[in-house]
Amino acid sequence: MTTEETQLDRSAAVDVRQRFKGFLDAGSRFIGLVVRESEDGTFELIYAFDQGGKVADFRFSIPLDQEVDSVADLYPGAMTAEREAVDLFGVRFKGVRPGLFLVEGKSPAEPLRKGRAGGKGGDVPG
Repeated sequence: MTTEETQLDRSAAVDVRQRFKGFLDAGSRFIGLVVRESEDGTFELIYAFDQGGKVADFRFSIPLDQEVDSVADLYPGAMTAEREAVDLFGVRFKGVRPGLFLVEGKSPAEPLRKGRAGGKGGDVPG
């Protein structure tokens, strides 16, 4: 797996569309988005791509309150992944509305966030 990583580089979050265009121009296929809430109070976003049968990723960390550009217009399949990140973690993407999985007022807010009521932060006992 190849990795392009930038830790807390705000320009990586702002430049996510340009990075995605590079993957698109290279013929890469978007596989998915992984969100990880770090102990230091940041989210790590990991975008995975298929590049001719090999997996490549683009990852960066952002503060919890930072908004990230959506890439759903470049890779339409990314919309579901972005909406999942909004609902389950509270990550904010420009122009992406919540409500894919959770119903406001009936579902717990951001259930996979650490320290949230009803959420286990993705931790699995064992």
